[in-house]
Amino acid sequence: MLAIQDLYAPDYSHCWGCGAAHPYGLHLKSYLSEDLTYCYCHHTPAALYTGGVPDNLYGGFIAMLFDCHGTAAAAALYLVALGEPLTAEHLQRFITAHLEVDYLAPTPMGVELEVRAYPEEVTDRKVILTLELLTGERITARGKMVAVKHRRPTPSA
Repeated sequence: MLAIQDLYAPDYSHCWGCGAAHPYGLHLKSYLSEDLTYCYCHHTPAALYTGGVPDNLYGGFIAMLFDCHGTAAAAALYLVALGEPLTAEHLQRFITAHLEVDYLAPTPMGVELEVRAYPEEVTDRKVILTLELLTGERITARGKMVAVKHRRPTPSA
């Protein structure tokens, strides 16, 4: 199964968190669930991303996970809402307009994390998502994102 990020056009593949073309990036991969109701991503952060409290993940890293996974999820869930297939030809790039994060419990290091994104609202130009960060069955952070369709600037005449 191809990840959503693997369908990005080359111009949109340079993000440090999720861009396949970034030479030093994390290369996060997001997938649409089998029932097409949410998107998920698995990642085990390296030890260098610990926060101010030893053995806990840095909160900014959690925000980055929500940001990168959320924009990929918005693109996929937008296509689901339209009844379109998830292909490179149909995929449109979404960018973050608003992101809020609630840190519910410390997120431990050394475990695989799962990030989930659920659509709340899909319109012709934006997707509103609820995001969750899980360690096993425990939710350690929740977020809300407004992602909007990216519009390429038109060249000046």
